Amino acid sequence: MNKRITLFNQVTGPLLIDVANTYLQKYDDVILVTGSIEPTYAELDERIKIIYKTPYKRYKSYLRISTWLMFFMSSFFYILMNRNIGKVLLVSNPPILPFLGSIFSYRKNFSYDVLIYDVYPDALENFGYLKKDSILFKNWDKLNSSTFESAEKIYTISNGMMEIISRTAPKEKIQVVYPWVNTSFIKPMCKKDNWFIKKHNLVNKQVVLYSGNMGVTHDLLTVLKVAECLKNTNSEYHFLFIGDGSQKDSLLRYKKLKNLENVTFLPFQDPEVLPYSFTSADFGVVSLGSGAEVLSVPSKTFYQLAAGLALISISEIGSEMERLVNENNCGITVRPSDVIGLTNKLRSINESQLVKYRENSRDLSCKFTVENAKQFL
Repeated sequence: MNKRITLFNQVTGPLLIDVANTYLQKYDDVILVTGSIEPTYAELDERIKIIYKTPYKRYKSYLRISTWLMFFMSSFFYILMNRNIGKVLLVSNPPILPFLGSIFSYRKNFSYDVLIYDVYPDALENFGYLKKDSILFKNWDKLNSSTFESAEKIYTISNGMMEIISRTAPKEKIQVVYPWVNTSFIKPMCKKDNWFIKKHNLVNKQVVLYSGNMGVTHDLLTVLKVAECLKNTNSEYHFLFIGDGSQKDSLLRYKKLKNLENVTFLPFQDPEVLPYSFTSADFGVVSLGSGAEVLSVPSKTFYQLAAGLALISISEIGSEMERLVNENNCGITVRPSDVIGLTNKLRSINESQLVKYRENSRDLSCKFTVENAKQFL
């Protein structure tokens, strides 16, 4: 009998594409059940069978929840109707998807792993949507415990997340696999060879880049206030925001209100532009609001390391991001809302320090390559 594995993930990005491709080394059949495949630099092997279900819609709360539920139900019926599903990997996208493991654990020879990208219900509690003593929080924890108990292995993407998950999971089952990026695709580039810099008038600028989702977990107003502080005294600094999200409109209003000509906003860039957009910068911002520092690890971190950017970590003291930056001397760290601290640190950095930070970032990126996907085998 052919060895088969079926992967469930509503939004498939480059990390899961790499994992799916790697599974071909172990399994004869690899099936991906997904709502959509993000256009990225990573390409899914043509031998992988794709089953499309409900795509994720993120723009309104009711759409997010309804599309989560529809993907969950369509995945439920897919498993119910397919006895020869093989091994299963359930990704926490949507966050309720891993519950399918415990629901079908009664089946003989049904085995599954889970991959946790975001920790729920803790994320909902952190942002004020749930209280720890609420019925929903407690029941979610119980479902997590049942799911993790039946799973063969639990993958997650940081040590901080592992500690939270271990509240409801056997710690010996948990394996940390840090995210990665293709370091041959994203790599340092000489600025004079970068067309993106010329196109967006960034020549002779020290560029501070934020690239990614502008959601509520990211402290981006601090970065804009730093731009305001530097606009008259340090004109060499330019702040580039690439992406979209719930904060973007308020950030644009702030830029207009303060007449910040040293700030540029751009939409998400096509995959083929990423090697140029990331390397247009000198600094890369990784920002997590208070309480979010152990709930996720921004994937942009690993793109910025690969591009050889000096990191600006905006996170609480003791966070995994702060430790990564300080232990590897690859940038600067400040707490959320510390406008004066970040402004002063940027003003004090000299050219030799910046070069060293950037070299260390690129060196560190060698620990976060596509080879990490083999840890799923």
